[in-house]
Amino acid sequence: MATTIQKKETPVSMRFRNDDLTIIDRGAELVGLSRTEFMRRAALHEAQAAILNETVIRLSPDAHEAFMQAISAPAAPPPPKAAERLRRSAPWDR
Repeated sequence: MATTIQKKETPVSMRFRNDDLTIIDRGAELVGLSRTEFMRRAALHEAQAAILNETVIRLSPDAHEAFMQAISAPAAPPPPKAAERLRRSAPWDR
């Protein structure tokens, strides 16, 4: 038997200055979203970033040593196609 997950929506009321709303509405319009969806996504993005910035990662001493060796090692050369693209001049520099 499959269970159905219900998503409850809770309205949130906020106050904004008119000039802030003008910017928000312009951004929403540019990406084709409603003001509500644009603000919901922006709020979720900021919340996720805050959570990730405060997340503690615990490693065993062996895992820590392996991690330190990995980030201290010289970078691998880029794949041939990427290396060729990196050698090209930017279109605006031509």
